[in-house]
Amino acid sequence: MRIGSFAAAALLLAGAPAHADFDALPLPVGGEQTELVTEGDTLLDIAHAHRVGFELLERLNPGVDRWIPKPGTVVQLPTWSIPPLTEPKGLVINLPEMRLYDFGVADGPEVFHVAIGDGVDPTLLGEYRVGEKRIDPAWHVPESIRREKPELPPVVPPGPENPLGDRWMTIGSTSYGIHGTNNPWSIGRQATHGCVRLYADAMRRLFDRTPTGTRIAIVYQPYKWGRDGDQILLEAHPDPYARFERPLDEALRVPIELGLLDALDLTRVTEVLVAARGTPEPVGARVPRSAASPTSERTW
Repeated sequence: MRIGSFAAAALLLAGAPAHADFDALPLPVGGEQTELVTEGDTLLDIAHAHRVGFELLERLNPGVDRWIPKPGTVVQLPTWSIPPLTEPKGLVINLPEMRLYDFGVADGPEVFHVAIGDGVDPTLLGEYRVGEKRIDPAWHVPESIRREKPELPPVVPPGPENPLGDRWMTIGSTSYGIHGTNNPWSIGRQATHGCVRLYADAMRRLFDRTPTGTRIAIVYQPYKWGRDGDQILLEAHPDPYARFERPLDEALRVPIELGLLDALDLTRVTEVLVAARGTPEPVGARVPRSAASPTSERTW
């Protein structure tokens, strides 16, 4: 993995603000949870039982066999995360982490794990509105998919063989949607042709409470920054669509903009980026006012 150059980060620092803005960092949501592996469990079973994404669960537990985890192993669940840096309104989907944040609920956001498009058919980015909503949608199979799988009919009717599940919300006026699935093992993977897929029961809950016209923001933030007490947190994910040639430079963009670069342990930042475990991890701390240089122009 190419992490990037500290020199580039130093050049960016020249444009840093005079005042460090620690409080601009979001607070994490959810909490840390664990699960005890029992006889016969697989990581797929545990992901499904807790409605979390499979690949994120696996990355969070390196060294644990996905198919035959040792009974008695304590598995960390991906239930603690930092919201993406965007307006906290409506539905926010962050593709690298494969999570959807619903800010439309009281005491939200509620977090849903999703499947996204693969490298050939990536999920689109941008801001949209919830368009047409359908219960028990038929799947009109695109010609591109039928060329790959000629055994498919032109239309798959509602039912257990329909990969759209039983709920569909159109992303704006596109041909893509947020929908359920008949394959729960696909959640938390790059497994779609561009749509966003949820566990079936999660999708029903989201569908029932999300009105047409609700904002949908689809963002691409593999490196997310937050705060917990006086700690600065970094949550790092893989770059599934290979958008960033220099991950460190991209990751440091936010703390540089907020004037927080001096508060970071850059060695620890690099370690978190390389591991990409997908959980908030401390990489620095708010610099107390008394520790700042008397000649510094920054106010901490």
